[in-house]
Amino acid sequence: MVRVFDADRQDWAGPEEEQRIVVDQQRDEVRQRQALRGTVVVLAVCSLAFGTWALGWKDEPGPRGYFTARETPPPGQSGETNGDPGGGTGTEDPASPGATATLPAGYEPVQDEEGFRAAVKEGWIANRQTADSIHGFDIVNYRSTDGSRRLQIYEVLEASPEESLQEFVSADTAKPDGFEQLSMEPLEDDGRPAARLEYLADSLRGEEEIGTWHVVDHRFESVDGKLYAFTSYGPESDGFDDEREVLDTALAWFCPPARECPEPVTE
Repeated sequence: MVRVFDADRQDWAGPEEEQRIVVDQQRDEVRQRQALRGTVVVLAVCSLAFGTWALGWKDEPGPRGYFTARETPPPGQSGETNGDPGGGTGTEDPASPGATATLPAGYEPVQDEEGFRAAVKEGWIANRQTADSIHGFDIVNYRSTDGSRRLQIYEVLEASPEESLQEFVSADTAKPDGFEQLSMEPLEDDGRPAARLEYLADSLRGEEEIGTWHVVDHRFESVDGKLYAFTSYGPESDGFDDEREVLDTALAWFCPPARECPEPVTE
């Protein structure tokens, strides 16, 4: 069956659904085996470390209260350490996971109905729209009030981020009117594969006529092992920084469905 690519939604229509399910199951089985092996190793190391600590503790004159950085010492105990008696404060380490994360000015966090977390420009949540997808959750669009800017989030069907973008820029795929590729490069997001494409387009079907569009299309593997795409759209007339900022902020706050992620710590 020939697959047809929707250039505006940037997703494929008509793949062999059965084949996709088999591939996904195979990937999940591999990841489960890797996770099980890792768990066994971690448990073995922890058991060895605990046994060594317990044997050494018997030679100490007595336990001295143990506190984590996020706990307050019980009454009557100072939280002292071996090197600085009485010097413990029991206060929280600013770099600990409990530290407060701050979004850039003008942005707000969003826990989307599709299950993922991200961050978008203030006011864009009210202009959220979705489109059906044949792969994963619905395609989600957040727009500015005037329709001149948009952030699109969806799952990717291809095997890798770079392969997905190569499919889009290939000669066999229809492009938006006035398509002009600016750059495309493979990247890494925290050691996981990613790729980013930037291009210009004279118009996008179903979108406002604002002149030339600047588009940043970033595809990546997330912590759940699945591939996602974040695409930021805006007018070319005011430069390229706005679209990159919208995309990078959303990426920094992204957490895939059914996962718990710490909030990013920003200065």
